[in-house]
Amino acid sequence: MTKLALLLGEGALARAAYQAAQKHFGADGVIGMALSPVHWPELPKFDLDDLPGAISETKEFGPTHICVAGRVELSPARRHQMANAVGLTEADATSDIGVEQVFGRVAKAVGAQPIGVHQFAQDLLAGEGHLYGPVRETVPTHIAQLLNVTRRFGETDIGQAVVFAGQQPISGEDIGGTDGLMDRVADLRRTSDLPKDLWLVKAKKPQQSGVGDLPTIGSNSIERAAKAGISVILVEAGQTLLLDQDALGALCDQHRVTILGGV
Repeated sequence: MTKLALLLGEGALARAAYQAAQKHFGADGVIGMALSPVHWPELPKFDLDDLPGAISETKEFGPTHICVAGRVELSPARRHQMANAVGLTEADATSDIGVEQVFGRVAKAVGAQPIGVHQFAQDLLAGEGHLYGPVRETVPTHIAQLLNVTRRFGETDIGQAVVFAGQQPISGEDIGGTDGLMDRVADLRRTSDLPKDLWLVKAKKPQQSGVGDLPTIGSNSIERAAKAGISVILVEAGQTLLLDQDALGALCDQHRVTILGGV
C-alpha cells in the first residue's frame, strides 16, 4: 500500500497539496506532518531544527513516499544546520538546489521515495495557451524568448521569475520570492517611468527536479500583479502549479491580468 508522508509548510500550496493527496491516495494513505506547526497544530511536527529526530519519528509511520509542500522560513544559518545534519557541506546547502539535496538525503534516511506535488495533483499544472483573463494577441517567438531568458536566470539559482517590459528585463526574483519581486516593481512604478504593459514570467529552474519546488501562481499573485502594473503573467506550461483555480478567472477579469502558458 502506498503511504505518503506529506511535510506541510504554510500557504495555499500546502492546503491544496494536502487536499489533493487525500483525494489521490485516500485519507488513510496520507500522513500529514507540520513543518509550520502554527499553521497545522493538529498534525505531528516535522522539526527541521532536529532532522535526526524528525527522520526517526517519520520512519515510525512507515511511508513509501515523501513530499514537501508550502512555504518554510529557511535562513542561511538554518540551511547550514540542516545540511550538517544529513552529511552535506554547508556550501552545498546555501542554495535552493542545496535544499533539494537535503530533502533527498532526508527521504533516503526515511526509506521513502521523494515525489513532487505535481505527481499526485496533475490538475494543478498549467496548460498551454490562454488560461485566464482578457484575451490578447501574442507572438510565439516572443513567449519562447521570455521563457528562455527566465530559465537562464534560473540557472544562477537566484530565482524562478523575471519581470519584463517588452524584451527588456526589469527585475528578477531573489530570496524574497515572487511576492517580493512584484512589491519591488510596484515601488519602481511609483518612482520611475515604467511602461504600462509589464509581463511577469515564471519558469522552473532547469537544474530543479520539481520534487522540492515548482513555480506557483495563485489569487495573491494576481492581486500583487495588478498593484505592480503587471498585465500578463506568463508561466511555463506543465511545470507551474495554478492554485485557487475556481477564483482565478474572476480575479483576472476584475484586475485585467492575463495568464498564459508557454513552452
